[in-house]
Amino acid sequence: MTSQPATGVRAIAIGIVRRHDGALLVTSAVEPGSGRTLVRPPGGGIDPGESAMDAVVRELREELGVETRRPRLIGELEHRLAFAGRELHERVAILAVDLPPDATLPAATDAGHPVWWLEPDRFADPTIELVPPGLVALLGA
Repeated sequence: MTSQPATGVRAIAIGIVRRHDGALLVTSAVEPGSGRTLVRPPGGGIDPGESAMDAVVRELREELGVETRRPRLIGELEHRLAFAGRELHERVAILAVDLPPDATLPAATDAGHPVWWLEPDRFADPTIELVPPGLVALLGA
């Protein structure tokens, strides 16, 4: 299968939420045809004129229905990725965020992608692809 070339760099912001045992809140998508599973913390596109901090708060509200607090920039990664016949090029702002103690997480995002906790011993699981590459090293996990 041939991938369509990337049309430009897409700026996104993802929210890092860790559980007390080190598990990472993630969403996942299965690539049609190959069955490859991509996993990443929740988040999405940064709109024109929007900061990464504002984008991650908005995206987690839209995707998960939760209000995050205290977004803090951890770092930034850039990567290219082929998925579903498209070549993606993303610049990813990685922000730690806090959830309210009474936050209830949905089973899936507003787009239907499963929401779950990725245990630290699965960060290197060969059956999943945690993106962006370099995220685990950046988190020091």
